[in-house]
Amino acid sequence: MKNINRILLFLFFMGFISNLFGQKKYPEEWNFYLTNIEDKRASIYLNLGLYDFVPIKEKTELCWISVKLKNPNENGLTTNEESEILFKIEDEIIKKTNAKNTIYIGRITNNGYRDFYFYSKNPETFKAEFKNIGNNFTDYTVELNTKEDKDWSEYLNIYPNEMDFQSIGNRSVLENLKKNGDKLIKPREVFHWIYFKNDENRQKFIEIVKKENFEIVQTQYNNENDFPYVLQIKRVDKVGYSDIDEYTLYLWNLAKENNGEYDGWETSVETE
Repeated sequence: MKNINRILLFLFFMGFISNLFGQKKYPEEWNFYLTNIEDKRASIYLNLGLYDFVPIKEKTELCWISVKLKNPNENGLTTNEESEILFKIEDEIIKKTNAKNTIYIGRITNNGYRDFYFYSKNPETFKAEFKNIGNNFTDYTVELNTKEDKDWSEYLNIYPNEMDFQSIGNRSVLENLKKNGDKLIKPREVFHWIYFKNDENRQKFIEIVKKENFEIVQTQYNNENDFPYVLQIKRVDKVGYSDIDEYTLYLWNLAKENNGEYDGWETSVETE
């Protein structure tokens, strides 16, 4: 009996310590991607690592701080110069967050505004923490908004779809090229892999992409794959961030229209 009491006391003590000094930790998998919101370009920076844990039941209030950009570019996004100031604003906002009460999920830049999003279990506490945030950045219009979101529907709405993940993958490859000394300026051959369920779909796809100046590198059959009809194509292209999204997302959509799967691209490192 004494041993049981000691165990119960130990568990109670550990729980007390955990509540006093810590909080439940969630994985952080931050990533950035470009998409459209209501036909306007949007830049989203989101903690993708929360996806398997939502909704987080103890944090049901969506809170967001909206900052009006002073000098947005033609797409309503930030310029490099203004980004530095906005990073400082973001750091200041996060510093004022009580981590036990609130969790930061990310930011959206769209249509001349940058919005910082949180989920909180006590919106009144959140409002008190950020009441004077605007006083620290008097050149900017800063607004605080809250609404109930028990299902975390807003987080799920901005979570990347399949096409967004293709764009994320594109950026990852480009960052790797840059790490190897590529300035992403020189056009070069870019190779693409696409898989189909039948040869009829593959042939239809080939007819279309040939008109867009893609060359057929090879066709294969792999009976171990659910999409056994393999196609590799290539074309000389630019590999800037917007360039790569333009033609890879075109191929991604075209593959879907023909019951196929676009499986990515590869190219050479060009350092000159």
